[in-house]
Amino acid sequence: MTIIAQGAQYKVIDTHDGRVKKIPLTAAESRKVIAGWYAPNPAPRKDLAIDYRAQALDSCKKIRALLISHPELRPSFGNPAFEEAGIYTQDALQTLGAALEDSSKEQAKELIRGYLDLILLHWQYGLSEKVFNCTVNNALSHSGKVVLLDFGEVTFDKEEVLKSIISKRWLHSFSYKKQIPGNLKEYYAHCLSERLTPAVLNATWGILKT
Repeated sequence: MTIIAQGAQYKVIDTHDGRVKKIPLTAAESRKVIAGWYAPNPAPRKDLAIDYRAQALDSCKKIRALLISHPELRPSFGNPAFEEAGIYTQDALQTLGAALEDSSKEQAKELIRGYLDLILLHWQYGLSEKVFNCTVNNALSHSGKVVLLDFGEVTFDKEEVLKSIISKRWLHSFSYKKQIPGNLKEYYAHCLSERLTPAVLNATWGILKT
């Protein structure tokens, strides 16, 4: 098994069977990752104080419970299989960022619309990606659908989502600033601003959750 990625919450291991395994980091490992982001400058204390492991375990627990009630959502999360203590496996997929780079402009626009469709689908079940790092938190499934891979960066709090909409949180994300190709930025910003509104949130949030 090979470590192929690592964020502030999880390390991702290629299990060489078409799946990846995600293992939560310890608090010390998370702090080391955060410090690396800011090096050679010191990391902000507020970032180092966040309990990323607790966030990851809580989100994983809630998504696991949601999929027990709504197994039809499993493909939209990369078909996860849960193990102990926040560990889970998923389909090994191409990230949305890589898919955008490999696509024509029209194909990339279709992927952006697919990302929005995924957000609106999940809103109906009472959850949302909270930082809108679309290029790294999402991927392209084998059937061509955009799916959510990162369980550590979701929220089940409608008010938190509302604040993100009002502030247009997606314009301040790493994905928008650093990874979305320049010729797509305007289209991406327009689509999200047009479809992710307080009115749509109120009409959509939790309507399919039981």
